[in-house]
Amino acid sequence: MKRVAILFICSASFFMSYFSRLVWSIVSSFSTLKPTEVEDGIIFSLFFVGYVIIQIPSGTVVDKIGSRKVLVGALLGLGLSAFGSAMSPSISWEYVNSVVMGLSAGWIYPTTIKLLATNFAGKSLHQSIALYSLAWPLSIVASGFVIPPLATLDWELPYFLLGAMSLALSFLSSKLVGDDAGHHDGKGISVVRDKRVISISIGGFMFFFSYWSLTLFLYKFLLASGYSPIIAGVVYSFTAIAGIPSTVLSGRILDLIGTRKSLLLFIGVYGILILSIDAVYRFLIPLSLVFISMGFVRFIITPSHSSALAFLGGKNSGSVSGFANFFWQFSGIVSSVVSPLIVEAMSYTSLWLLIGTITLSSLFFYSMVRIND
Repeated sequence: MKRVAILFICSASFFMSYFSRLVWSIVSSFSTLKPTEVEDGIIFSLFFVGYVIIQIPSGTVVDKIGSRKVLVGALLGLGLSAFGSAMSPSISWEYVNSVVMGLSAGWIYPTTIKLLATNFAGKSLHQSIALYSLAWPLSIVASGFVIPPLATLDWELPYFLLGAMSLALSFLSSKLVGDDAGHHDGKGISVVRDKRVISISIGGFMFFFSYWSLTLFLYKFLLASGYSPIIAGVVYSFTAIAGIPSTVLSGRILDLIGTRKSLLLFIGVYGILILSIDAVYRFLIPLSLVFISMGFVRFIITPSHSSALAFLGGKNSGSVSGFANFFWQFSGIVSSVVSPLIVEAMSYTSLWLLIGTITLSSLFFYSMVRIND
């Protein structure tokens, strides 16, 4: 029963972490603050600044003071910043709350992974991580179905919901999560000198630059294309809904064709699908099929990345993951700044062309990642 509770808390916390960074991408279209594309980009970017900064000390801090204290504090900060965003009197206050939200959310991934590793082992650990990973696509699906209806009533409501759920989960964590504090082993990250690690970090930066550009600006693109807020939300959720079954199937796919081939194949398909958006966006059914396909492919790429880091790092996979994830998440800062400038100076069509090309170009770096699995 205890392990079920831990799995629930970890999955729900990961859900909150990811959901929190998606709320503004939809809510901004309803906000009475009337943000510009550039102001939207700054808000997204500030979230990632806070998130990325935390990646550096998070592992050591969690090991030293324990998962419970860190998780309770992270969820508390997430809840308070969500309430702060809902009550912001100006865009400047949204900037501040976005930084705090990123700083809070940044602790959740390393903390929950440590919790799972502490409470599960062997095949049960693999199964728990598979279930835990479902929180990612589910958060995107939920954002598409839940946020637009709430935001049409009052744009602050999604933030109030996020805040209430985060605070409730913080309280639950304080009661159910045990003390697993220990000592950091002090090992460095010299493994990052490995050219394969550098290659997957650069390739991942390019891939995630494209992914975040799409995720953060797709909803506004659908509204600008003439779709109603509700239809746009449903179509937006299609970019993840097929990720639910694909996450479950990903293990078998990796076993069948291998980690490296999975990365090359599915990232290539993802880039082609991005390039096809401009050809189908006027037609609801073809556009929906493209987004469903993107969702299926996207959430095979996620465990493929994790598998690659595990094989490359071995006993040092934590250090390798931290190094690579720093660059992957840093791409969110860059895409948040660059993407709105492209939209304002040119068009959404230009943005999709750019990120589709960048995604396909990342295959050059992924091809240099030799993995023995």
